Amino acid sequence: MSTQNSSNAGSNWSLGAALGAAVAASACCTIPLALVSLGVGGAWIGSLTALAPYRWIFVTGAVAALGYAGYNEWTLSRRPDCDCETMFSSAARRSLLGVGTLAVLVLVASPYLVAPSPATATQQAQAAVGQESVEKEAALPASFQQVVLEVEGMTCAACPKTVSTALEGVDGVHRVDATYEPPEAVVRFDPDATSVEALTEATKTAGYPSEPKSSS
Repeated sequence: MSTQNSSNAGSNWSLGAALGAAVAASACCTIPLALVSLGVGGAWIGSLTALAPYRWIFVTGAVAALGYAGYNEWTLSRRPDCDCETMFSSAARRSLLGVGTLAVLVLVASPYLVAPSPATATQQAQAAVGQESVEKEAALPASFQQVVLEVEGMTCAACPKTVSTALEGVDGVHRVDATYEPPEAVVRFDPDATSVEALTEATKTAGYPSEPKSSS
């Protein structure tokens, strides 16, 4: 194998390694949300949150591998053209590197992209207060109940979105307000259509076990 072919293969392998590390870096938050949104559930999803303490390692690995792929491409671009057979043309390599770099950056940043900003969180809290007033004025059925679930396994500000998505998929749930600090979810629901047990089962299936803190 020629030196050019070796460098080309190195770029491909390093780009693949960068993508793999980026997927692992997003596994603790973004992937559970995607799975729950698609209707895929299981207690095994909770094992993905165990990767959270090692996220910085995956991010570092993704950046290092991406840097190596870029360095290889830069090295190849400085060599004179030859008749060597390569897997991709230089234009194709650069396009692949550009798309791969974008994918890596999106995956690494995905937990921050999914999580609401502090300003948005404040607006949501204010909206929740306003919604509660509207609900009172609309005279929701007296049978409606509210429960506060203490949620385990949330490792970042993006996790409440996954918890909310799981709970909102339960028939009879009227409203969900999930927060990272404190790690809990306030759920208003119709007890004739669902139960607290069904709610805790929904969060457990999404990978975030919960138990009722209080109810009214």
